[in-house]
Amino acid sequence: MPDPFAPKRAAMRAEFFDKLFLLGGWLGGTDTYKRTMWAAVPEVALAPSAYTLTLRKGLPEPGANNRLVMAGHEAMLAQWFHKPLMRSDIELSRDWFAAHAHTKAFPRELWDSVLAQSGDELRLPVDVWGFAGGQTFLAGVPCLTFEGAGGLISYLEPAMCRYFAPVIQATKARLMSEATPRDAEFGLRSAPVEVCNLVLLLARFVGGAGEQGAAQLTSNDTAEFLWPELFRSIGTIGHEMMCAGQSFDKTLSAAEYAMMDRFVSRVGTASLLCDLVDAETVGLENALRVIRAHPETDRVGVRVDSGDIAAQCVLYFERMKALGIPPRVIVFEDEVTPDGVRKVYEAFRARTGEEPTMLFPGAGGYWWKLVHRDTVSAAFKRTATEDRPNVKFSNSPGKETIPGYLRVYARGGTLVVADKSERIDGDPLFVKLVDRGRVVYGEGFREQAARAERTWNTYTRWEPSPLVREHLERFRAMRATEVTEAKARLAGGAA
Repeated sequence: MPDPFAPKRAAMRAEFFDKLFLLGGWLGGTDTYKRTMWAAVPEVALAPSAYTLTLRKGLPEPGANNRLVMAGHEAMLAQWFHKPLMRSDIELSRDWFAAHAHTKAFPRELWDSVLAQSGDELRLPVDVWGFAGGQTFLAGVPCLTFEGAGGLISYLEPAMCRYFAPVIQATKARLMSEATPRDAEFGLRSAPVEVCNLVLLLARFVGGAGEQGAAQLTSNDTAEFLWPELFRSIGTIGHEMMCAGQSFDKTLSAAEYAMMDRFVSRVGTASLLCDLVDAETVGLENALRVIRAHPETDRVGVRVDSGDIAAQCVLYFERMKALGIPPRVIVFEDEVTPDGVRKVYEAFRARTGEEPTMLFPGAGGYWWKLVHRDTVSAAFKRTATEDRPNVKFSNSPGKETIPGYLRVYARGGTLVVADKSERIDGDPLFVKLVDRGRVVYGEGFREQAARAERTWNTYTRWEPSPLVREHLERFRAMRATEVTEAKARLAGGAA
């Protein structure tokens, strides 16, 4: 039978990626200085060049060890490459920025090279290479390289720096999967917009699904409809329903019990909220009463999310055990992190002598912590112009760029950053993502998740290739000499 949901699902997926496309193809989706800079030096703007995206820092979380997981190609590349740019939009942008914007500048020669294509639908003549989805890499190693006319690549910088979000999310998912095979996502309300939630859910799947099948549960119903092969919705009783039974003419305990019982009677499964009055007394009694009152189902557990979470997990487990109730799922929340999960598990083992197989971490808030550019220091820098390697120096450690048209290889546990002109003894890790403005990368999310599982514990260090090392050493020597000479002139009072 045909899938009756397939047409709507296909239309919604297209709409989702359309929403990520560069504001309908308007050329203003970049920094103003791109216009002023490339209008000033048109021949440089048109010169063949390379830029790399580098995440300079790892996540400041236990177990990360400077490792990151690639994710987000589908959403991030859609910002510029999901559809062609329209000739009329480029011409309209040119007229606005040249004559009407407060900063009047437009790199005509650069965009005329795009307008020289035939037809109304135009592609950026840019190639993109990078790690495939799910590939583990190390902070400081370029993760994508962009090649083509330098001025056009430059326009991509703000959009491509946003890779920080899915990479962070995928890495967080990997860390959570290391702590527990059972994680949940309850963070839809934390997303600035729902599109963000969908982008990061996909990245989270890539980083954390693996062979254990975690990172699939979500409270985002749209995600399950769009990707039913990836996600399963999870929902239970909420505080708002529990509160609805309260009044001044009945006890709080009676109101809480009535709503718990009504929910279980109708739905048959629940993670009962026990903290509406007090999780360690009233809530404990009511939850156990409800569980015992419904012997027809074993799918009723509890949820704790305030106070001493580890102690409450032990309390509920031991009370159920004393009453002869087989182990039920105990969801624990309260800003759970991978390290927090491990501590709860360790405390449970120490106090009960049992494995915490019934404990289920609901980690909603964790997925949004530290999801910003500065966490990984995402940097998009020019590394070559024509046949000349380029480097951006810095007085801050770790901010010097790696010059050249770069590719990355694996040699055992080492990542080798090389120029594409070199022959390297190692496995090539970069794949072509965009070919002349068209996205050519199309791996499934399960394939990417399997790669994350496979590569997470593989790499411990990185090194430059012989040619890249030579370029770095020559540039560093030039810089050292010129800085020393300038210091001497300034000390002597030279202007």
